[in-house]
Order: sequence, then C-alpha cells, then structure tokens
Amino acid sequence: MAQKRGRLVREPDTGERRQEWGTVAANALRLDRADAEAIVDALSVDHAGSFNLFYLLRKHYWTAAGAEHEAVADFLEDAYKRVREINDDLAVRIVELGGIPPNTPPTIQERADVHLEAEDLYDLRVSLAGDLEGYAVLLVSMREHVALAEERGDPGTAELLRDRLEVLEEDAHIIEQLLEDDALVRAEVLTDR
Repeated sequence: MAQKRGRLVREPDTGERRQEWGTVAANALRLDRADAEAIVDALSVDHAGSFNLFYLLRKHYWTAAGAEHEAVADFLEDAYKRVREINDDLAVRIVELGGIPPNTPPTIQERADVHLEAEDLYDLRVSLAGDLEGYAVLLVSMREHVALAEERGDPGTAELLRDRLEVLEEDAHIIEQLLEDDALVRAEVLTDR
C-alpha cells in the first residue's frame, strides 16, 4: 500500500487564531489558572487514551471472527460507542476549563498512555486481551485524575470522571468474563448487559 507523504496537519490560510494550542485561557468555572492547567493536562491524557481505546474497540468490532463473533461484535459496537461518548465528554470539559483537547493524530499519540494495536489482524482472544489492557491503563489514569481534580478544587471534573469510570469498569469486566471462558463467550455475559 502506498504511503501518503506531506503534511498531516494544515493551518488555515485565513482567519484569526483565537487560542494557541497548549495554552489554558481563563475559564467560566472560575478555577485558578494553575489548577485548570494541571487538570487540563491530566484530562488530555485521558482524552487521548479514550480516543485510542475507541479505535481499538472499533477495529475489533470490524474484524471479529470465530464461532461467537456476532455476539462479541455487538458488544464491541456498543462499547466503542460508550467510549466515544466518554471521549467527547472529556473534550468538552477540557474546553470548559479553558484548554484545547488533543485533536490531531500527533497530539493524541503524544499524550495517550493507551497504545494502538498494529495494523495487522489478530485473533479475537488476543485482540480482546489488548482491549482489556487498554481499559486497565485508562482506568488507572482516570482514578488518579479524580484525586487530582479534588485536590485542585474541581469537584465537577472529579464527578464526571467517577461517573465515566463506572461505565468503563462495567465494560472491562465483561471483557474479563469473555476471556475467562475457553469458548470465549458465555451467552449470559452478553445478555446481562
């Protein structure tokens, strides 16, 4: 396959730049700028990680194969949609805090602790194990950032993260259950969701 050459990111020829990337402006939440910067930096890691987790889950939804692939694909489709919603929620909160969320492939990959899987195709069990690792990394990060938000006087961000953690933990638990079974799927695991 031919590789694309040239610039990945373009800068508009016209228009006024309202804010420079990497800066944090004053925010309507009245949070101290230093506190807002620390929280924006932390949320940027979670945002980038959730973006990569979304891509992992979506890839595995597309490529699920095997005897139980339809049930697993249905779960993965719902899971990637939930992660995408969480990703959007984190981006909105970053903007509310006066920041700009990572939004290009380079800035996302610079901040993401959740790693993408190689472009190759792997068996479903290996793919799900990678997904579970991605969930684990993101969950640890978000838990740490709940504490940071509380320390920095931002209970709104702490609550947002706690609520989203519950969703991620439920999906990670389902993947754990799928991986426990030799046949990969127990019908009750997916029907209970």
